[in-house]
Amino acid sequence: MFLRELIQTRLNSSFKIFDRQGNLIPEAQIRSEYNSIKQYLLDFYSHKNECVVIKLTKDYRYLLCMLACMEVGIPYIPLKQDYLKDRLDQIREDSSFTLVIDDLSIDEIINYKEKIRKTLPDLSPQDTVYIIFTSGSTGRPKGVVIQRQGLENFFKFLFENFQNISSDDNLLQMTEFSFDLSVLDIGMFVVKNVALYFSNFENNIFKLGFEIENKRISLLNTVPNNLNMFLSDLVAERMDYTCLRTLFLGGARFSYGLYEKCKKYFTRDVNIYNFYGPTEATVYSHVKHITYEESLDCIDGVISIGKCLTNVKAHIVHEGKISDPHQKGELYIGGVQLLKEYINNPEQTSRALVHFDGELYYKSGDLAFRSEKNEFFIIGRADDTIKYRGFRINLLDIDSYITRLNDVEDSVTIAIPNEATENQTICFLIMKEKKSIKEIKQEMSQLLLDYQIPEKIVFVEKYPTNVSGKVCRRTLREQYVESLNKALV
Repeated sequence: MFLRELIQTRLNSSFKIFDRQGNLIPEAQIRSEYNSIKQYLLDFYSHKNECVVIKLTKDYRYLLCMLACMEVGIPYIPLKQDYLKDRLDQIREDSSFTLVIDDLSIDEIINYKEKIRKTLPDLSPQDTVYIIFTSGSTGRPKGVVIQRQGLENFFKFLFENFQNISSDDNLLQMTEFSFDLSVLDIGMFVVKNVALYFSNFENNIFKLGFEIENKRISLLNTVPNNLNMFLSDLVAERMDYTCLRTLFLGGARFSYGLYEKCKKYFTRDVNIYNFYGPTEATVYSHVKHITYEESLDCIDGVISIGKCLTNVKAHIVHEGKISDPHQKGELYIGGVQLLKEYINNPEQTSRALVHFDGELYYKSGDLAFRSEKNEFFIIGRADDTIKYRGFRINLLDIDSYITRLNDVEDSVTIAIPNEATENQTICFLIMKEKKSIKEIKQEMSQLLLDYQIPEKIVFVEKYPTNVSGKVCRRTLREQYVESLNKALV
């Protein structure tokens, strides 16, 4: 298998991995710990369909656990270290995972002395390699099952392209491993042998600048919002980013404002790639190499996401037919990188995966168009799932958790697009008992992940409704924007 061979080749050759303190970890230590993790998995798993939850502090051992699962063939579920217990219980119901590798168990695992010598099991392209849990509209996490053939195809694409990237590059690993954007970092290490540094970014943009300067980072993979903050005049003019050679941007919209900043602060020697793709398409399905020429990079202020990756297909579909150039429609994605299913959710799977034009496609829910050159452009969402700080969140999912709070009668969360975070989230609450915004947000933190907690809380007595009696979110948005405008007068 291509993936297994890649991992074995990388870890048996020369490489550089630095921990979060910036210390170079000896290769012998990496190999020893990796082999212990791999042998532990081989000895304790009777068949390859059992899942492992990885819930470690983001550092090199997290990476080793993922690589070991990939090589052995055991599906893994990556989660943040502080993942909430009630959500973990929901994931357990869906996936029936049998092991959690966390900060308490990892020391025992890396000191494991092999008991049973087992050979690596045979694998098929359709076997599950990992499961990413994303926000769902039903009030519980939704598990996207990714096949080995999808990840192998993505890694092959990285291997065959980006000839300007090599072992001379230093990559700053910023993204949580629970966010599949990080799979690109793993791919760059495995197929290009870049030196891998683990970041202490934690949303401090000046800390990011210091790390780029101090570690001489040449390759950065991040969401557009981070680059947007980094290129603000206040920050950019104080930083030395001349070491940067390549920027991978994805996970959120590449705005025209950010595009102008890139042209202002970067020369053409800095290669910028705008990636696009839902989790269901194995990290990314499209990529655009930015040319710095507006006529080649964007149409009407919308930045191109480029063309499909190798062995990936896409159509813009309007009223059941493939759209003509510049005609808007929903983006359908097909090809070898499609998800296998949503775990334990056949209804959601059948809604998302449809037969079209004789093949299976994923209905992305993204509104898009294509140019005469067959480049694709995303213009918005067809539903209420939004991007915020690079994360995909569902507004109904947020409300389903907020209404569990004892003193909350009802909750409606909306989103208003902005430049900084792509969307600002505002939650309108009808309360049973009065509470302060600080108290409410503290209670929300017990149920929601940090990026899911609405930015603004507005207390109301009732919601506007439409003719059918449903809450009118459009009116809520208009009223909120109007209130902001009045406050500025």
